[in-house]
Amino acid sequence: MRHVDLGTVSRPLSQAVYHGVAHTMAAGDEPTLITVSPDGPYVCVGYHQVASREVNRDYCAAHDIPVARRMVGGGAVLLDHDQVFWHLILPRGSEPVQAVYDRCLGAPVDAYRRMGIAAEHRPVNDIVVGAQKIGGTGAVTLEGALAIVGSLMFDFDVDTMTRVLAVPSEKFRDKMQSSLRDYMTTMRAQLGSAMPSRPEAVALLVDAFGERLGEPVHSGVLTTAEEAATRHYAELLFDPAFVYAYGSTEGWVQAGVKIREGVRLYEGVAKAPGGLVRVIVRECDGRVDDVLLAGDFLVEPRDGLARVAEAVVGSPMLPEAYLPRLERAWATISVPGVTAADVGRAWAQAVAIDPTGVLEPHRAAGGARAGP
Repeated sequence: MRHVDLGTVSRPLSQAVYHGVAHTMAAGDEPTLITVSPDGPYVCVGYHQVASREVNRDYCAAHDIPVARRMVGGGAVLLDHDQVFWHLILPRGSEPVQAVYDRCLGAPVDAYRRMGIAAEHRPVNDIVVGAQKIGGTGAVTLEGALAIVGSLMFDFDVDTMTRVLAVPSEKFRDKMQSSLRDYMTTMRAQLGSAMPSRPEAVALLVDAFGERLGEPVHSGVLTTAEEAATRHYAELLFDPAFVYAYGSTEGWVQAGVKIREGVRLYEGVAKAPGGLVRVIVRECDGRVDDVLLAGDFLVEPRDGLARVAEAVVGSPMLPEAYLPRLERAWATISVPGVTAADVGRAWAQAVAIDPTGVLEPHRAAGGARAGP
């Protein structure tokens, strides 16, 4: 296994590098583990999220905090120099993605335990110490490679995290702050002055990955092709046209956009074990004209939600019409902790967004209430 320790690099390069390595990886290449920290804070939304619903754009712009969209699922999060990010890139083999994911997550758990932190893996993708989270992880198939990503959480800026996210009220923000402090922890909180240095922590992590994969480890550098691909993704992932254009549909999900008579937007959310499910539907003359499925969960394949959305387009806006289509399409993808029934619940709770931004119950627009 090749270990590439990049130390501290620019914010775009810190996020782009595993995309670039995965893009150039070929069958038969050795696994690559990257460790890196950004030189400043930035917000990163998950691939399947609607960024305009998740990010406080005004705050981020005023405080020079860039916003990126990664190709991996999961939720919006603040990333900064107080975290060392690890990216494991593997040639895609025949073993199921979830099996590889579960096996590899033992490595950061082992590293934390060797530091003296009683960490464990809590499915789907969290690493916890008791009831407190000390790190999230993600996985995605990119080109012919599987990328599994996570971090070593030296410290975490709770106050900034609650400022960069879009929340409905200051009261909600205060509750978020207290919840993060109660249910998150860090290496500093766990170990205090006994916290290892960055090189010491990285060494523990690299050794743990080598043992879990049964691979000898050697230090390496990025190839010329990997560097070029990384530069490409550094531009793409931080480009507002990409960040705020999930599924090329974020433009039509905004309240205040004038829509012709007979066309309405509906939005609903529901909480599932695997994450928050968001459904935004455009109805035209009683049929599903377009639909956006989003959330802070992991999806395999990466375009799986688009496939499901395509399957329900054209259906009448009646649960007995669109739910069977949704269930059949959902059975063809993998979304750990999220079921077709969860999507149906989000749809059932949808409210209509009119051009003035006023919300009204879904049932007011056509008589049918979606969901089971």
